[in-house]
Amino acid sequence: MGLQAILEKIRASGAAQICEIETNAQSRTKAILAQARMEAHQIEEEARTAASIPAAAERARILHLARLDALYFVGSVRENLVDAAISQTRERLASYRSDPSYPMVLRKLVDESLRQLKSTDVEGKPQLLADPRDQVGIQNILEDMKLNIPVRYELKCWGGLIARSEDGCVVVINTLESRLEHATVFLRHSLAMLFEEEQSTIEDMVHA
Repeated sequence: MGLQAILEKIRASGAAQICEIETNAQSRTKAILAQARMEAHQIEEEARTAASIPAAAERARILHLARLDALYFVGSVRENLVDAAISQTRERLASYRSDPSYPMVLRKLVDESLRQLKSTDVEGKPQLLADPRDQVGIQNILEDMKLNIPVRYELKCWGGLIARSEDGCVVVINTLESRLEHATVFLRHSLAMLFEEEQSTIEDMVHA
């Protein structure tokens, strides 16, 4: 899957709609890169026709430029697909609060944030900062966990929360925005791996 790197912990928490993004991205990849292969082949054919008249050196130069043009075209398509997949993921996460699985994800994020604070051995009662739209959900989660933790609903985010130690020295930012930001580098790598096979096919063709 091309988006296997995206927010792995969120997916483990129930963000099943990410799979739909993966499927759509992979399908779109195959279609666009198939077109890229056709255009790359056309570039080579036109260059070969033009190269049949000049001398050998000029013929080699024309073919070399054609190969470079073909590779550049495919590389541009690949980069655009990566950007489009990340943009689509951003859009889905921005509206994720309305997804039926969001309450479960929010619960996981709250639990994870509190565990991270606890692992730092900070003293005092933790404090949470959340979006007002998550107030009911946060209250229910804390009640289920039998925790009496102060929460300020002043945060504006796609989802998730920020947890702080009582003295403010330790801060755990666990919003969906921060998770995507941290995952973007790995996501780009994962998408690049998805397109690796298609890219290799193009390179084999233009170097034939």
